[in-house]
Amino acid sequence: MSTLRTPSTRPTAFWVGLGVPLAIVLVAAWQWYRAAHWRLDVASGHDAGPYLGPLALVTLLLGMTAIAAFCLALLGMRRAASHALLSRDALVEAFNRGRRWLPAFMVAQTLLVFGGLIGVLLFEIGRAIDQHYVSGNAMKMVMFAGLIVLALLWYGARIIWDTLRVTLRRQDAEPIQIIGQTLSPAQAPQLWSFVQDIARRTEARVPDTVVVGLNEGFFVTEHAVQLANGQRVPEGRVLYLPLPYMSFMERPEVSAVVAHELGHFTGEDTRYGLQFSPIYRSLLNSILAVTNEHAADDDGWRAWITAPASLYGKWFLHSFDEAVHHWSRERELAADAFSSRIAGTAPAALALLRSAVLQEFIDEALAHNQQAPPHLREGVLSRVRRQVAEHGLGDPRNHLDDQQSHPLDTHPTLKQRLDALGVAITPELLVRTRDRRQSSLLAELGLEASTPTPMETP
Repeated sequence: MSTLRTPSTRPTAFWVGLGVPLAIVLVAAWQWYRAAHWRLDVASGHDAGPYLGPLALVTLLLGMTAIAAFCLALLGMRRAASHALLSRDALVEAFNRGRRWLPAFMVAQTLLVFGGLIGVLLFEIGRAIDQHYVSGNAMKMVMFAGLIVLALLWYGARIIWDTLRVTLRRQDAEPIQIIGQTLSPAQAPQLWSFVQDIARRTEARVPDTVVVGLNEGFFVTEHAVQLANGQRVPEGRVLYLPLPYMSFMERPEVSAVVAHELGHFTGEDTRYGLQFSPIYRSLLNSILAVTNEHAADDDGWRAWITAPASLYGKWFLHSFDEAVHHWSRERELAADAFSSRIAGTAPAALALLRSAVLQEFIDEALAHNQQAPPHLREGVLSRVRRQVAEHGLGDPRNHLDDQQSHPLDTHPTLKQRLDALGVAITPELLVRTRDRRQSSLLAELGLEASTPTPMETP
């Protein structure tokens, strides 16, 4: 998924979004006053075309309309952000409404600002042309202003075209890219029996597909999934199991994690994510269509001159961060509680702690295998095992502010999740977390023999 180049802060978005139209209004008012003064003071020798006054008035109206539109949009955004805290459905509804009106507002606001800037420049060009004598420096300034007018007209046309093209295009969710392979019940009967048993105990739906892999943490999704070899995973409910984590977890701990993930199916969390992701992506693409960020022909200037509108669009997305994180936190803590009831609080907490201290080894192994020459690669799982054996696992208390990795969602911090479970890091729990011995679970589930060599060298 594309990202915004530079996340804007609220003060920047406010002062740029309101300040530029306000500056246009002030300059246009000054130009209107000058034009009126020149018309009344003909005897002084100041020539002024009759069109300068109306031109300044039109520019003034464009600036005032831009200010009014910005203020109304700001009120609407704050109301929508507050409404999004009521429920997940309200959050999706607020984003859905934003998807409909935000692109139109951003284009209209950009055109109003461009129109105001063009009006200001045309006034000064017209005033210079009306003079009987134009110096060489003045003529250069007229030509420079004319080039700016042409550039604004060009960018305005491009923005309309790009925004319409993105808005009318169907926004399908991009598939999640993972390193792994699907395993059918015939290929991994022990694994499927393990998952089905947990689903039965949790009264959750059994996933349609199980994928074992090397990157990301445990997760479930109903999004499209594509493997590193280009294979698309069949549509439906997908459970992803990361082998590097599982190789250091015992059966109760993995049971707790799988129960947590299947709890998302029970709570319709994956269905919510399937609804929310395309809407978020559509809004993000609308902003990028205005700024032209990440495009091959990005010249860098467009993001600057569209800032009064594009910064508002980024502010709109950021204003929902509180609601998005709130509902994400609620979903994860509810799934943790669900998991602890099924598998026990101690295994659930230990799984969280083990995941936290293992992540840095897994990230390092993935990076090594991507960057190292082929003859120096040793496989992600092999490297993680060797590094843990050599260096041991770190102190989980250093990771209390960390968030578990997930390809589509955010999670509460480790501390928030442990607090919700009512678990403190005791000396005994610390020793168990830092135990560097490997688990036998992969062999018990038949995964050691089922894991193909190509997965080890992504």
